[in-house]
Amino acid sequence: MTLFNPLKINPEYILTDFGIAELKTLLDGKEKSFHLKWISDNKFIISLKFSIGTNHAFDLNNDAKSAVIVYGTISKLAEDKTNIVLVTKFKYGLILILVIPLIMLILELTMGLGIPLPFYFVFPLVFILVLFFFMSEEKKLIRNFREFINSEKIAHYNNF
Repeated sequence: MTLFNPLKINPEYILTDFGIAELKTLLDGKEKSFHLKWISDNKFIISLKFSIGTNHAFDLNNDAKSAVIVYGTISKLAEDKTNIVLVTKFKYGLILILVIPLIMLILELTMGLGIPLPFYFVFPLVFILVLFFFMSEEKKLIRNFREFINSEKIAHYNNF
């Protein structure tokens, strides 16, 4: 596993037994543990309603409630079959955490600021901690979405 492998975009696929119109009605209707906003006829954004630390620190998207965002696309497979593709966004801001020690090193070598050596190791550790936090929050969001779809599927079959 390389250092930047967790930063890559990993799509998740969900196959549902709902048509597109029925799926949209289900997603728009009930109270959910996540925030959903449609950005086009077949594309949407889901985000956690609340995420510790990311609501204000990394709030870059007005369509979401937190910085933990998953983009979804729905496509019709058959009259009552819909495919949902969930894709996480690339985490550019996390790479900035790794650039800071390089800037510090350049300043140290050119100006001799006297920056202690342990400070250079703080940023990679912070990078790893924040990366794992974001990954766990994204997994939680996708799990919440899957559970919502599965519970609606069960409720749908119980009505027949």
